[in-house]
Amino acid sequence: MPHRQRNTKVYFSSCKEGKKEALGLTSLKNRLEKDYFSNIEISNSTVCCEENNLVIELFCPLNLHEVLYHIQQGTWGSHGPHWVNNGLTLLNHHMQEIRALNGTFIDVEELSFQLKDCTIVIKKIAPESVEHQLDTILSVLAENYVYLTRHMSMTPMEIFIPVYEEVESENAMLRFVGPNQIDEKGYYNYWGLYFESDEEALIYDLKSKSIIRGDLNLLNQ
Repeated sequence: MPHRQRNTKVYFSSCKEGKKEALGLTSLKNRLEKDYFSNIEISNSTVCCEENNLVIELFCPLNLHEVLYHIQQGTWGSHGPHWVNNGLTLLNHHMQEIRALNGTFIDVEELSFQLKDCTIVIKKIAPESVEHQLDTILSVLAENYVYLTRHMSMTPMEIFIPVYEEVESENAMLRFVGPNQIDEKGYYNYWGLYFESDEEALIYDLKSKSIIRGDLNLLNQ
């Protein structure tokens, strides 16, 4: 069944001008659709105090292994020679234009790829972290594909990037490592996985390249 797009307007608020519709998102949407072979929806974040930020959903009619093949061939996203040679990511380039056009800081709070057999959700952990780290995350995903899919025996239904560890603190309010306490390296420790065959979510440890059981703590949940 083809994806049906919602007509959703995106707004940002400022102290001087109040609530205004964000400019340039149609152009952003059209460019990303071409670069990522996807239909795209953009909406405002619902995270408290981050409502100016964007949630970008990419509906791509490919399986996970097909996407990873195109990444390796340099025919999907920012992996073409022009972008790689200039050290740019498409998303960062386009978001810089959005911020300049609107005269305010607008970030990507969450980006998801809705593939035919898997959903990949990437959460912001620092300012501009999604747009700066997206290409590296996808490359790391390709490198870990064999282990993430249990030696290619099954594809996870959902991959959450990142999940984080519980840490001890005398202050109960700081018991969990939150977005403001994680740098961009935090993308490459633990990911959350949901398999159809497992009732509970699992954790993928990128350092040991192994799937482990444990409490799944998601950012901004």
